Amino acid sequence: MNGALKGLAQGTGDRYAEYYTEEEFSAMKDAGFESLIIQSVCDLTYEQTDTSKSTQDLSSYNLTSAYTMYPSSLDALSGAYVSSQNGGDALELAFEAAKSEDMQIYIGLANDNRWWNYGWGNPQTDSDGIPFFTTWCEENGQLNADIIAEIHNRYGETYAQQLAGWYYVNEIWNFDVACTDTDNGYYADTIAENINYSIDAINTLCPEKPLMISPFFNDTISTAEQYGDFWEDIFTKADFREGDIFAHQDGSGGEREPAVIREWAIALKSAADTENGLQFWINNETFQTDYSSKPITELRKNVDVTSDLVKNRIIFSWNHYYNPLVNSQFQSLNEEFKALISEQTAYKTGDINMDGLINSADLVSLHKHLLNVTALSEAQGKLADVCADGVIDCFDSASLREMIS
Repeated sequence: MNGALKGLAQGTGDRYAEYYTEEEFSAMKDAGFESLIIQSVCDLTYEQTDTSKSTQDLSSYNLTSAYTMYPSSLDALSGAYVSSQNGGDALELAFEAAKSEDMQIYIGLANDNRWWNYGWGNPQTDSDGIPFFTTWCEENGQLNADIIAEIHNRYGETYAQQLAGWYYVNEIWNFDVACTDTDNGYYADTIAENINYSIDAINTLCPEKPLMISPFFNDTISTAEQYGDFWEDIFTKADFREGDIFAHQDGSGGEREPAVIREWAIALKSAADTENGLQFWINNETFQTDYSSKPITELRKNVDVTSDLVKNRIIFSWNHYYNPLVNSQFQSLNEEFKALISEQTAYKTGDINMDGLINSADLVSLHKHLLNVTALSEAQGKLADVCADGVIDCFDSASLREMIS
């Protein structure tokens, strides 16, 4: 909550699309958000009809339902059910609502339920020795690239200011054999190639828009350090760019202790820092193990324990667990949430460049002011008066240096 908040809305379908309205965006803005992440613009549900084959074998599945938030002409989405709103274009309604409220949207891509069949043990292969996961990743990667192109061509010009970026839907976790390094690097290579389909499409069409990815962890599978190493391997193969976003899910939905949340955040931040220019955020989960709303007192603990690691956060998911438009009983939770946001987003003394962090960049801003290179604004001047004596001078510089060290 240092810096800007992004709200992550789960799923698609009319149940969710009906809330992507001006009223929904207005409520989010009132709660302190500047952006909404639509988790996926299409949902694909497959059923295994030939149970004699491996659950990883794509040939054993039939597509049983498909939904898109917009009318798609892609062959892979042919016949998909579309929203009953706005002539089948609920996505346009979301863009219009964002425009009205001066907010932005991150567009999530394809959600395919077969994703969860992979990542357990060494990959199973077809009769030609090709891993099923390789085939799935190629198909999924191409579909994501096609969706990026279609949405950009359909909405990119009209809603350029509302399109914040793209959201990678596949939720990567600490795959067991990848974290023990017994897969010969297969999973890191294959996942990186899948991600690169999206990055290549973005680079071609709208290179200024970031790709956001939000992995999670299971602390019973590996250590935090092993998971960090797995991500470092992915980073060596994936073509992440400066400005792309790694928004680690904090794991608090599993009601883990703050110390555990911090341990895993530090390990993943260390990995993300190896990728030049990659932004590291925290995705704070707002649900409990029984999928009830997390008390704000607990959310506060999980925010505080990583406050020094990030300047931006995702809230996963205000739309479902604190939104009074969904459930009027959430009204008091939402008021508590808003109070927490107000507290967290207040700039602290020493945060001279007002980016939510107190570090060497603030010291540089102070020195430039003292040397008459760059003047501070009135608001920045108040933050630069570290000694609280009404004067900005070398004593403030010394105090700020102590704070940073």
